[in-house]
Amino acid sequence: MRVLTGLIFAAFVGFIALVLPIMAFLRTQRLRNELDELRASLSRTGDDLERVRSMLHKLMTGLTGTAATVPTGAGRVTPSASAASAAARVPEVPAGVIPPASGSAPAAPPVVEQAPFAKPPSPVGARTSAAEPSTPRRPSPEADAAHPALPARADSAPDTLETRIGGRWQLYAGMAVLLLGLGFFIKYAFDNEWINQTTRVVLGGVIGAGMVAGGLAISRRGYRLYGEIVAGGGFVALYFSTYAAFSFYGLVAQPVAFGLMVAITIGAALVADRESSQGLAFVAVLGGFLTPFLVGRNEDAQVVLLTYDAILVAGTMLLAQRRNWPAVNLASYLLTFLTFGAWAARYYTPEKYVTTEVFLTIFCGMFVYLLWTTRRVGTETGDIVSVVLWTAPIAFHIASLNNLLPHSLPLLVYLMLVTLVGVVASVKFDRAWVRLAVFAATTPVFLQWVARHTTPGWRVGSVVVMLAMYGMHLIAQGERISRKGAEPWPIGDLVLFHANGLALFGGAYLIVDAFAPQMTSSLALGLALWHFGMAWYFGALTGDAGPNSVALGFAFVGFAIGLEFDDWLKIVGWTVESVAVVWVGLRTRRDWMRLGGILLLAGTTVRLMSLGFFDAAAGFTPVFNARFGVTLVLVAACYALAYIHKCGGAAMSDHAAPEIGASIIVANLLTLVLISTEISFYWRIRAAEDATADLARLASLSIAWALYGTALIIIGINRRYAPVRYLALALLALTVGKVFLVDLSVLGSIYRIIGFIGLGLALLLGSWLYQRYRGLILGSDR
Repeated sequence: MRVLTGLIFAAFVGFIALVLPIMAFLRTQRLRNELDELRASLSRTGDDLERVRSMLHKLMTGLTGTAATVPTGAGRVTPSASAASAAARVPEVPAGVIPPASGSAPAAPPVVEQAPFAKPPSPVGARTSAAEPSTPRRPSPEADAAHPALPARADSAPDTLETRIGGRWQLYAGMAVLLLGLGFFIKYAFDNEWINQTTRVVLGGVIGAGMVAGGLAISRRGYRLYGEIVAGGGFVALYFSTYAAFSFYGLVAQPVAFGLMVAITIGAALVADRESSQGLAFVAVLGGFLTPFLVGRNEDAQVVLLTYDAILVAGTMLLAQRRNWPAVNLASYLLTFLTFGAWAARYYTPEKYVTTEVFLTIFCGMFVYLLWTTRRVGTETGDIVSVVLWTAPIAFHIASLNNLLPHSLPLLVYLMLVTLVGVVASVKFDRAWVRLAVFAATTPVFLQWVARHTTPGWRVGSVVVMLAMYGMHLIAQGERISRKGAEPWPIGDLVLFHANGLALFGGAYLIVDAFAPQMTSSLALGLALWHFGMAWYFGALTGDAGPNSVALGFAFVGFAIGLEFDDWLKIVGWTVESVAVVWVGLRTRRDWMRLGGILLLAGTTVRLMSLGFFDAAAGFTPVFNARFGVTLVLVAACYALAYIHKCGGAAMSDHAAPEIGASIIVANLLTLVLISTEISFYWRIRAAEDATADLARLASLSIAWALYGTALIIIGINRRYAPVRYLALALLALTVGKVFLVDLSVLGSIYRIIGFIGLGLALLLGSWLYQRYRGLILGSDR
């Protein structure tokens, strides 16, 4: 404390030793500037008088015919050498002013030698043309040399590295060094008890007030930075003097200290507003937020503390709006965040959730309003502040969830209210991403809550909240459909429509599965019918709602199949769903949806291969088995994808040729793998009874591949489709390699003969087809 008091006294000494000399210097400089202005004014008056004298002399010379030489401030007058040339320069005298002398010829006027860049004097009696306004008189070079222009103000000079070092950094360093040096001196005085406690506090207050007054005086004389730093230091000295009087010496009571600090804060804010000083505004905001911590008691005063902070934020908003200082609002936001966090870390308990939520809502509303007003400023600082203020709703939501999570009913009410506010805001401002963000912030929390509250007492409440949240999002999307009609949906609404429907099923599944798991498949079918009905209703209104509703309907059909049947039938449901999603994406021109459907189909294929696809099940029956049927469904889905791309790809630049080709190739590969595994399973089952079963399996595979390749050549030529023919040639090449590398060394005589003859006939047939339809292949490929 002695060091602190020493610093205060050092500031006083610094004020006497530093501020007063500067003020005296500024006063002297102002008087000198006024004297220079007076001299310049007198010089200009003398020039004007000299010019009038010259004009009068020329006039009199022209009237009397007497040549004379009169020195002037702009040049000298000499007699003319030619009357003819001088007559051209005789100033025109209006008629009736001076009558002409009879019998006398007009004398030549004097010739005036003008100084460089000097404008000739206007003739007496001439009128100034409206099209040629008179130019302000320029001082003569002699006057400029005698009376140089006044120096520019210090604040208007360009800021260079030198001026920053000499004018700012040196100021900061000098002030710090001076205060430290004087502080060490005053500490020595305190250690020897030269100054008592009361004198220290009073001295600190006087020093603070003097620094504020002196700083403002310096600022008004053109040295704003210097003056604002001095005034800001004065307010800091006032804060610390009050703090010392209360905390260290006990000279004032807590209410008095608090009132004094509030008064200092208000004074700093008023001075900042009057002087248009953003730096002093920062001092006021920082001091205001620190006041409760400096003079508060070690007890919980939630209502008083947070009410005081709310008032302080409101005052800061008013000051920042008056002066267009968005950075001051940013300071109040960060300090509010820190203040609330410091209180919560020390005093928060779950029983205070009501008042805590009230203040959280108040602060969130204030800073959301600040966000809305700051975005309209349009400055670089305003943009930065807006980005930071976007964290206010996020921080509010996280704090509210932590506050209400132990209280189930208030949490449900909060989730519904947040959803309502977000949906209304999204409709008012027509921002689909707002409702999507609100959905992402509330629905996962609600589903987690439902999973932990499956007891009978919460079922009705869970269903009501779930339907309310689902309905609010659906109504908002319906409102947009009624306004926009067939206009394409934004990405936010597309994602929300699918996520909202899936979340409805997820919540309902958690509730129903807790007491009637056998009803979950019926629940999925019910939701599928609901979305098929929406597709029928919305189909005439918009091009997006109908197809997306159909896609969700197929998804719920897939869920129903997966819940009711075994893994094979789940593959069927997911396959149908993937085709539906691709169809919707193609129809609505949403490439990301098509990609999602294709990825779903790829994942379904991987899932099919992982279900023992390459292992013969017990009691295997060729062709008539679940694996065979499910794989045929997957093959049919690939052909369906090729067909819908062929029908809907006309608007695409490549007419969906890659998608069509890939779908057909995948379908044929799956078919080939299915045929090969069926043949292999058939002969492996008989291996225990027939020693030649493995040889028969190899020969059968070669013949099957050769026949399939030949069939692909026929189809490719008939359909004039090259990718199928390429696949056929690759398959036949693979078959030839297998026959020579495997069959030739393994197969016995009869199987070797069958394999080679079958492959040879297939190759000859394929070659004949290529020769027979060579012109068609080369000239008519699509």
